[in-house]
Amino acid sequence: MPPIKKIIYSFLFLFSLSLIGQNNDSKKDYRIEIITIEKNTKDTIIGSFFEIYSGNKRIKAECCTNFDGIDIFTLNPKDIVKNRIDIKVYGLKCKPYKKKFSIKDDLKTTIYLKYGKTDYNNPKEDFDRMYKKLKIQPEPIECGTVE
Repeated sequence: MPPIKKIIYSFLFLFSLSLIGQNNDSKKDYRIEIITIEKNTKDTIIGSFFEIYSGNKRIKAECCTNFDGIDIFTLNPKDIVKNRIDIKVYGLKCKPYKKKFSIKDDLKTTIYLKYGKTDYNNPKEDFDRMYKKLKIQPEPIECGTVE
């Protein structure tokens, strides 16, 4: 076989392998981006905690929103029952809030909380207690450069 035919056949073989690799039936994790804002004042709510349920089972507990009121996390589609999730939000000095979502892909949403009666009023005193109450393990904070 002439060398050019070998190159062409090799190229076609490699190209077909890359197409087969892209037709993977496994679903990727859903990327969830939530912004928490106080409904009346439009203040961003820093340090909000989240509990995510599907099929009456808690599938994730998450902390915390950053200084812009944003938290980003992922959910495994295998944990989600009938494409439905319930999100409970515990915002600093805000009434606990619950919302249902239908989810089939990534989700980006804004949740409007209201200041009111809550057990989460003081970030210094209540932050660790919220971790314990929701049984969340704090993630280690890493500072410095990445090598």
